[in-house]
Amino acid sequence: MSQLWGLAMRNKLLKYILVFSLLLNFSLLGAAGYTYYRQNWNRTSPFGYGPPKHVPVTSTAIHLYLFEALSLKPEQRKLFEQKAPLFHNALDQKRAEVDRLRESLFALMDVEHPDNKAIEATITDINGVQEEMQKLIVAHMLEFKSILDNNQQKKFFDLIQGAMMKEHAIQCP
Repeated sequence: MSQLWGLAMRNKLLKYILVFSLLLNFSLLGAAGYTYYRQNWNRTSPFGYGPPKHVPVTSTAIHLYLFEALSLKPEQRKLFEQKAPLFHNALDQKRAEVDRLRESLFALMDVEHPDNKAIEATITDINGVQEEMQKLIVAHMLEFKSILDNNQQKKFFDLIQGAMMKEHAIQCP
């Protein structure tokens, strides 16, 4: 009798372990599927509301999408392809300068007795470079706008504004 009771208890325990294992597997599978979906939901429109994090802004995918969205003519596309790398190189240099200044700022703050005047001067330098970046971006956007016709200009600014409204960091093409 005790053997039968022990066997029945063992079978019940195995059933509970099997049910628990199945629930755990379904939960993990569901979580993995949800994570995959959330990471890939906007890959179909690389520029629409800000580029996905996995696609570099200067990548061909972004440019091709922009060319298609704006219906660029071949001569417009050629001008864009000539001017864009110069802009991106200048912007990258400014970013590198801001990064260097930030490192300097942290070094100034990471001492026992920080020099407030040096910290303020570094902050002023950072603000100056960031202002130069903004001016560079605006100048590039206006130059790019001058290449476009009225309809393309509206689409271009709608794309930029849409990306900014979605609170995604975007960069000019």
